[in-house]
Amino acid sequence: MVQNNTWEWLLEGFRFDLEARTKPKTVEYYSDRIGIFARWANNGGNVADPALITKRHIQSFLHELAGTTITVGNGAKIQIQRTERSRWPYYRSLKRFFAWAIQERHFEQNPMDGIELKPPKDPPVEPYRTEQIASLFKVLDHDWQVATTERQRMMAARDKAILCLFLESGLRLGELTGLATSDVDLATQRALVRLGKMGKGRMVGFGPQTKKALWRYIGLRPAGAKDDMLWLTEEGKQLSHQGVQEVIRRLKKDAGLYHVKGSVHKLRHTFATTFLRHTKDMKGCRLLLGHSTLAMTERYTQFIDAEDALKAYDGKGPLDWLTN
Repeated sequence: MVQNNTWEWLLEGFRFDLEARTKPKTVEYYSDRIGIFARWANNGGNVADPALITKRHIQSFLHELAGTTITVGNGAKIQIQRTERSRWPYYRSLKRFFAWAIQERHFEQNPMDGIELKPPKDPPVEPYRTEQIASLFKVLDHDWQVATTERQRMMAARDKAILCLFLESGLRLGELTGLATSDVDLATQRALVRLGKMGKGRMVGFGPQTKKALWRYIGLRPAGAKDDMLWLTEEGKQLSHQGVQEVIRRLKKDAGLYHVKGSVHKLRHTFATTFLRHTKDMKGCRLLLGHSTLAMTERYTQFIDAEDALKAYDGKGPLDWLTN
């Protein structure tokens, strides 16, 4: 039995509240970070009694996060990169935790009052380049050519269908892995996302190349599979998030792109920039990506605008222009 009025007891109640309201991934996001804060409070912060926590303690914790390490208990240290981005997840987790604690009347005053951090700026959006995409498909075509068994052909066809669908639909990793065969309509070239981010569903599309790749894969997909999930492993089980990530990592390695930053989500960036460059349709891109606001989608137009501006150099630079 967890003792009342301890950090462990509060964390347990906070987790129970999260489980009743949010998805498991969200529960882990917040409770893991509050767990680190609670261990810091018990040890490095010397505040074993939650009732004694103050604004100054929280500021001290956030200050340590801006350094290189923090102590979380038993002398153990967690290495944290020295960036503002590293502090933000803990700040927003603390905001949510203490707001819950105030609502539950565990605190009379919120120790987060007066502590403000600005959200970090989104990192630059950088898609795969055309020649890099070509290298990935070259690996996939080779896989198909050397496949000798039905299982090998199924795996080669599956991996190509996965890459094609990522690049033509802009699906998130969880959305793609969650597709069922009944969610994909080859005739209309549409796929139904039943449960996207924040529980939102939407329809996405794909072109004839992806249609061909999906048709080939579905034709080789084991007919006796136990469920309707689209992506299967060699053993006929549902392909996990980690399995899809491993497919893309393997393709990058075999294509000689192991040095290129980004993996699965970079394919989503590639779809967005390609779609916007071709259509100029910001609203349509937002809907297809499942973004809640246009501000999120505008990140991609900034990349395109900057790329277009760089074309002005055309083999020369401002110093050359000055002398002409």
